[in-house]
Amino acid sequence: MSNNAHVKSQMLKSTIKLKNEMGRHYLAIEQAYREGKPTAWATSGTPVELLYAMEVQPMLPENSATISAATKNSQKFIELAEDEGFSYDLCSYFKTNMGTTLSGTTDLGMGGIKKPTFMLSSDVICDTHVKWFQVQAERYNVPHFTIDVPHVVSNTSNRQIEYYKKYIQEQLWEFLDFVTEITGHKLEHDKARVVTENSYNLGKIWQEIFELRKTIPSPVSTKDTFGGLFPLFTMPGLKTPVKLYQRMYKEAKERVDNGIGALSNEKYRLMFEGIPFWHNLKYFNFLEQFGAIIVYEPYTYAFSKFMNPNITKEMLLDNPVKAMSEIMLSFWYIYDLKTRIQKFEETVRDWKIDGVILHDNLSCRPNACGLYDLKKHLMEDFDIPCLIITADMNDPRKLNTTQVRNRIESFIELLDRHKKR
Repeated sequence: MSNNAHVKSQMLKSTIKLKNEMGRHYLAIEQAYREGKPTAWATSGTPVELLYAMEVQPMLPENSATISAATKNSQKFIELAEDEGFSYDLCSYFKTNMGTTLSGTTDLGMGGIKKPTFMLSSDVICDTHVKWFQVQAERYNVPHFTIDVPHVVSNTSNRQIEYYKKYIQEQLWEFLDFVTEITGHKLEHDKARVVTENSYNLGKIWQEIFELRKTIPSPVSTKDTFGGLFPLFTMPGLKTPVKLYQRMYKEAKERVDNGIGALSNEKYRLMFEGIPFWHNLKYFNFLEQFGAIIVYEPYTYAFSKFMNPNITKEMLLDNPVKAMSEIMLSFWYIYDLKTRIQKFEETVRDWKIDGVILHDNLSCRPNACGLYDLKKHLMEDFDIPCLIITADMNDPRKLNTTQVRNRIESFIELLDRHKKR
């Protein structure tokens, strides 16, 4: 199959300024340590906003792990953890984080992370988060609070859902008491209102950027969304990332108004489900050589949080704790298979997607669970071409480069035949 190796999508100029936001986040961490302010490790899916509202500096080991992968350091940290006895099959984010601990590195540029005042985890995305922080809290000898989030399955009644909301709310109030006991800081309503409003605005602008990606040609590629995801994890509640996303939206809208796509020869519009392989993002450039561009990723969209229409801005400002319980109960990765299939079918239609790539992530069960059933339904019920790639988000040893390239080329041929029918 012929392709143009020189064809690459154009990144938004505003996204490049993401480095400034990352730098600002790292400086805030260093300043917190210099001034003796409280810090906290937090897992993705936890209400990081509440930490900012209580003047606690968040640090996310998952994000640090992706930096290790991007800087080609994750494998050595993973192998250090395995030498310590942690299984080859465990989460590679966890093993990367454990490896940095074992190596003693706190270099932020390599994905290092310092000992926190306390840790906050949740099983909203996966149960590994809870065990991960339990192990690390014992190693560092720091307090650990975890939030248990029930999963809403297809036969869950409205009465059960209301009970789940109250159950989570009670835990969030307990968490606020936990933070006050450790740090002496109390939740101030005015501060909480500012933080939650910033978080809401951040998520909504991110969703508006995704709406622009419905346009043919798409003004935004994965270079912008995979890179631009960082503030949604680490800085929800702050003002500066809102301004960054506003610039991203404005620039993408200008592209739409002028008929300019991120990829000059857009031919196939794809969805990518799963966590990217942070250690080797070049495969997304490889797709672009065939005129294929990813226009939607459930993973990057999910962290905009405010997808539940029941969660209004007024509700957030009036009762942030209640709103956070709603958010944690409507997270993408607690959807059952039936709901995921429905969401995928709607997304394929709305974003005019030609095919779906599914990442069978060897060390992330929540991401990989149900992928083959999902593929079966998408292909048989909705006639949507699908490709499953088996790899790992942070462990380069689990990516067969030749096999992945061959499978992508075969998938492009399938897309081509499908479009010609």
